[in-house]
Amino acid sequence: MGAAQARRLCGEMIERAEKRHVDQRSEERHENLVDCSTLFFRGGVHLVPVVNISTRGAMIVCALEPRIGESVIIRFEGCSPIYAAVKWVRGGRVGLAFGTALTIG
Repeated sequence: MGAAQARRLCGEMIERAEKRHVDQRSEERHENLVDCSTLFFRGGVHLVPVVNISTRGAMIVCALEPRIGESVIIRFEGCSPIYAAVKWVRGGRVGLAFGTALTIG
């Protein structure tokens, strides 16, 4: 693995060749549904704001720099902890994909 590829896996966003022209998301993102959550990351516990959430993932705000593909646990108030994988990291925001789909409602 080259140095540039290793840096990308350590938190840098992988550049797209072209900008997206359409929204390829398969489901609706809900903003203001959840204010914050508890993130369990590398042995630490962090209170993090939630930008949006869907049944399959969430976008959070944090100063942490997880690696793409790294596992974390996130817990929303009143819910059981959820295993998630880091999908992207950019500008103090982190995209998470849940290991199990949530029921939102």
